[in-house]
Amino acid sequence: MGDASKAALAGFVAGGLIGGLLCGVGHGAVSTDLVLAGAIALLLLLRRRRAATAASACALADVSSAVETPSGGAVAGSPEGDSSLGRGVREIRRMDPGFDPSRFAGYAAMMFRDTQSARTALDVGFLRDRVTSEMRRRLQAQYDRLRSGGQTPRVEHIDIRAEVTEAWQESDRDYVTACISGSLVDYTIDQTNGRVMAGSRTHPRSVEEFWTFTRAAGLNFWMLSVIQHLAMGTGDDPADTRAPEVV
Repeated sequence: MGDASKAALAGFVAGGLIGGLLCGVGHGAVSTDLVLAGAIALLLLLRRRRAATAASACALADVSSAVETPSGGAVAGSPEGDSSLGRGVREIRRMDPGFDPSRFAGYAAMMFRDTQSARTALDVGFLRDRVTSEMRRRLQAQYDRLRSGGQTPRVEHIDIRAEVTEAWQESDRDYVTACISGSLVDYTIDQTNGRVMAGSRTHPRSVEEFWTFTRAAGLNFWMLSVIQHLAMGTGDDPADTRAPEVV
């Protein structure tokens, strides 16, 4: 019990005692008034204490809200400091204040999976407008070679993660590179008999690739423009290991 409640209760008890004494000398009406006054005082003090407690809770809630939603459009977990990545993120945010590297990493991982789906279907249309015209041409050429050779790629058990490693602006365009690492099962089968022609159905291969995306600076769609392989597997196309293209 708080000090204010104790004081109020003491006043109430004192009022009752005084009332009892007065009753003993024949002043019942006065004692009744004192008892009522003590009860009212206690009630008012308790109500004030509850109001103060509620106000404190609201203040704490306001502080928590301010921490969870940083002012100025800042995003938790964004690169800080004066690194090249941090500078690049700040450049991109000049025209896109909501740009979040951690969310972009999720987009890069999704694009990796969608690109594997397009490859197994031998259909670049799966990627629609999410790749540059040059990347679309290169992927379609790869798919056409597989189809004409009677080969079908298979990609299974994808276990990858993505992390933004570079961000910059150049010639009124935004660029972001994500490192995609992990493993997957990647093999190619003969369309006629199902025989494995390359890769393995059971042994995963390592993945370590840098995927670069670009867009016109500002709130525009990101498009995949470069795939650079570091950990090569039998299902990879060495022609995709190249310097970033000029868009």
